[in-house]
Amino acid sequence: MVSARPRSTPSLVVVAAGLVLALSACAPEPVASAPSPTFAAPELEASASPAPSPNETRPLRVVMIGDSLMSGYNLPPEEAWPVLLGDRAHLALTNLACPGMGFVVQGGCGTTYAGFVPAVAALQPQLVVVESSSNDFWEDGDEIRSDTSDTVSQIHDAAPDARIVGLSTIWNDDPDVPDDTAVTSDALRDAVDEVGGTFIDVGQPLVGHPEWMQDDDVHPTARGQRAIEQTVMSALQDADVLP
Repeated sequence: MVSARPRSTPSLVVVAAGLVLALSACAPEPVASAPSPTFAAPELEASASPAPSPNETRPLRVVMIGDSLMSGYNLPPEEAWPVLLGDRAHLALTNLACPGMGFVVQGGCGTTYAGFVPAVAALQPQLVVVESSSNDFWEDGDEIRSDTSDTVSQIHDAAPDARIVGLSTIWNDDPDVPDDTAVTSDALRDAVDEVGGTFIDVGQPLVGHPEWMQDDDVHPTARGQRAIEQTVMSALQDADVLP
């Protein structure tokens, strides 16, 4: 079980719900094409913490982009797996996750993943982690590949010094995984390869555990979120993305 620790730089860590609300407030109503919400860099409040010494390592600046699995749907924001991972690894984490969103499909924020590119540009992270989504299941395969490639390219252009890591699509507890899991994951693998990033297949950490799922059998409980965090953390360490 992951124990919560104080974030290293709380002024830089933006809780997913807050960013989603901020972006939603300035995003237009959904239209046929994905809008591009404007994004202002988060205001940094003064901290009582002493300034780091010259030899002190600053926390890695990380942005995560994903869907309701990343946002911790129907759970307190601090129980979302990216926030858990950020606490454990002492990251300066911004969780840009929005329910219903994918590379092709617009989510509750009124945009696809591409709508968060301005946020990436404003934050200039050192690491961007983006996960392919089951929200794009049953969309046209060519459109999935094209939109995924375009979005990852835009992310790379927005933060050219950032390492981009793609994570495979996570399904629910059912061992009968849909074929579109491979379609969406492979599209992200190709897109990340094109920009010199790293793709990681995280498998299906929820399979065989119906007790880790909420009543809708789509979204994980807090226990399921911890399982995803542990899986992703190990995968990132194995890939030398995190120490």
